Amino acid sequence: MPDAPVIGEDCHLTLAHADIDDGQPYGFVLAAAPRSRPEGVMIQREVFSEETSQYGAMRVWVYFNLLLSDDLINPDGSAHGASRSQMYSKLMQFLDRQEGITLTCPAGTMLNLGAVGFTAREVHFAGYATVDMQLNNVGYYWPPVDPATLELCVWDGTLTWDTGYWR
Repeated sequence: MPDAPVIGEDCHLTLAHADIDDGQPYGFVLAAAPRSRPEGVMIQREVFSEETSQYGAMRVWVYFNLLLSDDLINPDGSAHGASRSQMYSKLMQFLDRQEGITLTCPAGTMLNLGAVGFTAREVHFAGYATVDMQLNNVGYYWPPVDPATLELCVWDGTLTWDTGYWR
């Protein structure tokens, strides 16, 4: 099994889903969107006045711009290990999931996102493609959590119900 991607070295963010690669994270490199988010993730929240919404009291949209290319350069300056077609194929697997997507970025880990509604706008050029992404929370929203702490919250992990995150 290949090493897990490292944010800031060989990717800007990772996506994971239990049904894709046995839940192992997959790293993506972000394209700069100069007017809104240079190689970053934007989180938009809408708070409902009633908690009777199917999404709880808050609906969240997570936006980011992926860059797919055969000559892709990682954040640390090294060559990216996957080809454009491999990255695109993996992205299509995530876009087929309406719930259960985990996104990890420098802000932390966001759980139970889904590809619901408008999810991607693709622009394909001869040498590369950009994909403007949007994922939504499915069910109740919890703010991003520290990925290292989250990993300690499995059933046999070292954290208790009082010190860990339920997942």
